[in-house]
Amino acid sequence: MKSTMQLFPPGASFTRPRANVGSIAALNVLRDNFSLFTWLAIGAFFQGLSTLILPPRYALLPTVGYLTYRLLHTGLMYLGLVRNPSMDDVVMGKYTAQIPGRDGSPAQKPSEQDITVIILAARSNHPFGFLAPGYAKIQSDIGAMIAELNREADKNGYLGESSWISLTEKETSNQVMVLCYFRSVEDLHAFAHGPRHRKAWDWWNKITKDHPHLSIMHEVYHAPKGHWENIYVNNHPTGIANTVARVNIDGQKMRPLYAANMGGLRTHLGRLGRGDGAENEAYGAAPY
Repeated sequence: MKSTMQLFPPGASFTRPRANVGSIAALNVLRDNFSLFTWLAIGAFFQGLSTLILPPRYALLPTVGYLTYRLLHTGLMYLGLVRNPSMDDVVMGKYTAQIPGRDGSPAQKPSEQDITVIILAARSNHPFGFLAPGYAKIQSDIGAMIAELNREADKNGYLGESSWISLTEKETSNQVMVLCYFRSVEDLHAFAHGPRHRKAWDWWNKITKDHPHLSIMHEVYHAPKGHWENIYVNNHPTGIANTVARVNIDGQKMRPLYAANMGGLRTHLGRLGRGDGAENEAYGAAPY
């Protein structure tokens, strides 16, 4: 049976290489490790130091030069004369992600696959923040596990991940969180009992009593088919839309993103496979 859902936009493969996740994460963790006042104090220190090294008339030149560049560059982006990096990878329009079969076959109807989600998080409660003993080991282990999952995604049921910093719980040193998606609870369990995770877990059990400043957690949710949906409007692929699963169309592997401005995919119930997309027409509003 041929799917009536239309890949979005038609013919687009979305094969742009993924950004350097490690360096981006490191910069954000570093920024979150200190309060705004600490960052201002660090800046003030280096500004004061520059007055001891440079003549007073030149001490402000680096700061003034940088701020001038940022102001001009922002203005040029606003005028559309230079590239706006914030728009990189943004997919314009309204789309939804539908997970293909294990063999790459396109979804025939909305939400026809199960999804299992695990939220992993770690936090340092040490005065040194991310420089605390053991914290770098946790982050490197998580990174190694994610890398292994991505390498074997064609056979381990792994669907992808998104990383977050929980910015509403603490002023600094917030939890670093990773949302990982699997096809089934069984796929998740197979990974959890595999050698890579087992090695990391054994290390944790050895050091946890001597490292009370380290926090880890996980939450697991299983969404059976027909019990999950998603919608993105003018958004870069994130969350389950950033899945590593690909649809195989005539030998071409494509992201499983579908147009959500037509048919059943227009509405919440439709994307759950429980409606035909006409549920919100009586309200006269955009059917999200």
